[in-house]
Amino acid sequence: MRPFVMSAAPELHFGTGSVESLHELIRARGWRSVLLVISKSALDQPEIRKGLLAALDSVGIIHRTYRYDRVPDGLNAFTAPRGPYREPTPDVVDAIVAHERSGCAEPGAWAPAEAVVAVGGGSAVDTGKAVSAALKHPHSISEYLEGVGTRELTGAKIPFVAVPTTAGTGTEATKNAVLSKVGEDGFKKSLRHDRFIPDIAVVDPLLQMSCPAVVTAASGMDAIAQLLEAYVSTDANPLTDALALEGLASAGRSFIRAVERGDSDVDARVGMAYAAYLSGRCLANAGLGVVHGLAGPAGAHSAAPHGGFCGILLAPATEMLVERLVLRRDSAGTLDKLATAGRVLTAGGAASTEAHIQMLLDRLSEFTRLGGLPRLRSYGFTESLVQQVAREGNSKSWPVTFDESERVELLNRCL
Repeated sequence: MRPFVMSAAPELHFGTGSVESLHELIRARGWRSVLLVISKSALDQPEIRKGLLAALDSVGIIHRTYRYDRVPDGLNAFTAPRGPYREPTPDVVDAIVAHERSGCAEPGAWAPAEAVVAVGGGSAVDTGKAVSAALKHPHSISEYLEGVGTRELTGAKIPFVAVPTTAGTGTEATKNAVLSKVGEDGFKKSLRHDRFIPDIAVVDPLLQMSCPAVVTAASGMDAIAQLLEAYVSTDANPLTDALALEGLASAGRSFIRAVERGDSDVDARVGMAYAAYLSGRCLANAGLGVVHGLAGPAGAHSAAPHGGFCGILLAPATEMLVERLVLRRDSAGTLDKLATAGRVLTAGGAASTEAHIQMLLDRLSEFTRLGGLPRLRSYGFTESLVQQVAREGNSKSWPVTFDESERVELLNRCL
């Protein structure tokens, strides 16, 4: 066994109803004032609007709420929403931080936040994670982004609590926050530091019960992509392999039920929430593959939502991987790992490695069809955009490096 390193994990509170004790977790740590970053869908849930907010009031914890998809404009007004399915921009993070600092500086100022709590999907959690760091760094957060800024992060942040309401990115378990800007000079990059792993992750599957089927499918496929890419990654280790297989097994039992009857099947939501958390642990320690290597530039230049993009690419990317491994006489045992993944995801048995691999490919295609994930053309992908995304993309830790022409081929299979 070769040496390996595993990053820290958040203090995890997992289970139905776990959000009900969040105010007690906050009080126990002595945090008297918290900044809340909450998605609109989360604010609409009684567990948050009447539950968490009222509970914070009941124990005397000061709290201020920001919608992650609205930019503060002055002290009391907000601009129009930025639109659905988008990662936060640096401007959103900077505006929240500026609003906080101005409120603390004025006469009759409010108490500075002693912690940030983010409730919502991956974008809301990433926003909160970035805000917790930005409050301890003097410049625009864009100046600290990988591949965008030139300033070095110190790792300083105020304590951060992640409360996901979707089962997808696993950002409640990772050290990075994804920020993006769409356009000709667009980017989709990470704010990353070992100290940015959430202090606490509260994963309550009940908060996911009202998640629409299309979001459930896209988020779930993102989690499955992360599990599979991490499992076959060139940077995988025995511990990430074990976590990835556990996550794939849980997703295999739960994905279809969560999409088809997620508003009533609590066990399915539990299974997907568990798979998503494990996918975050896996990507943080084993890396990802070509699907996520293309997701960055795709998010910078198109309206494609991250989960939907990853979901539509996963089956053809895995199929192409198998084709390349067969042609190149796989010497690292990746085909055997893909067969194991197929057996675990489908909970089935077959007579050969080839049959298990075909089971994997068939199940991934089935999940894609069930989720009704749109083809890339529906997000404005053209031949020229395919060329640009392929040129700017990479294979990350994929066991076979796809060159630019192969990345074009993969994207074309998804048009």
